[in-house]
Amino acid sequence: MNIKFTHFIAIISIPFFIACGCSYDSYTPINEGNEVNIPTGNTFNTLSEYNFFTGNLSDLTPNTGVIPYDLNTPLFSDYSSKKRFVYVPNGSVIPYNITDVLSFPTGSVLIKNFYYPQNGVDRIIETRLLLKTSSGWKPETYVWNNEQTKAEKSLIGGTVNLAINVNGSSQNFNYRIPNQNQCVNCHSSTGSINIIGPRIQNLNKNYTYTSGISNQIDYWVAQGILANPHSDTIPTWPKFNEPSSDLNERARAYLDVNCASCHTERGSASNSGLFLNYDNQNDSSLGFLKPPIAAGNGSGGFTYVIDPGKAEESILLFRMNSSKVDIRMPEIGRELIHEEGIQLIEEWINSL
Repeated sequence: MNIKFTHFIAIISIPFFIACGCSYDSYTPINEGNEVNIPTGNTFNTLSEYNFFTGNLSDLTPNTGVIPYDLNTPLFSDYSSKKRFVYVPNGSVIPYNITDVLSFPTGSVLIKNFYYPQNGVDRIIETRLLLKTSSGWKPETYVWNNEQTKAEKSLIGGTVNLAINVNGSSQNFNYRIPNQNQCVNCHSSTGSINIIGPRIQNLNKNYTYTSGISNQIDYWVAQGILANPHSDTIPTWPKFNEPSSDLNERARAYLDVNCASCHTERGSASNSGLFLNYDNQNDSSLGFLKPPIAAGNGSGGFTYVIDPGKAEESILLFRMNSSKVDIRMPEIGRELIHEEGIQLIEEWINSL
């Protein structure tokens, strides 16, 4: 994917343009004497108080125990780039599990930094945390200042107008920093907050660490944060934009990551009867020749969620291909249309 980003224009007073200047092709854990600090009560007002990173905060140099990671198929978020890290308390281990997202022990934190490259410099907008407490996952969002020195907690989120160049086309959109209620909308599972991306299948890929290239599953096991696999065969999802990989596998992984947080039997859209999780093998609940539960603008006048062989008449693709608030899917988390995702799902539906 060849994506070029140009100028950004902020129309609100939230200061966020900070230089990052780091590249995460390698991983160098550094401990300057300040251990990671996980609060037992209220979360911190600033990102730096957690001690996830050492040195200049904006360099995102991980402290001891903070490990960068990547995903085969990531969630689309208006073409933003992301730097992901995980922290698991010393002595705690994630059970190996290939049937669902991983179950992280209490005290674990998932750290995701959203940024756009500009003139060769990474400019961070926000950092989102998911902290595993004794009562479940707690989301927090931290917004960065202009000076590259601080990221402060935000409960209400915000909107930033941006102009970027995507695949040779200039696009203007509102980048939305979520409030806590919006976090719950996407991460809700049977009434509780849950994580979306970290599954064995989505983590099973190589990553370039300081010590060399290692498989992420092997590396996590070696670091003592993940239990040994039960089998020599570890399942994996392909990259969604890797044409040499199986089309059905790529499409199903893409729908799982981008849609199934809501569209599962446990998700906030369970009443739709549309379940897009990767493991669902039921054609009807997967959307094949399935009429929508509720009609209206969201149907586009079409009959079926997925009309096999007819992508242009499928409600699923119609909603993915819209940026209108009352039509688009996902409803939040993106305003731009994911051109590469549209191409993938269109090709998949037409192949059915």
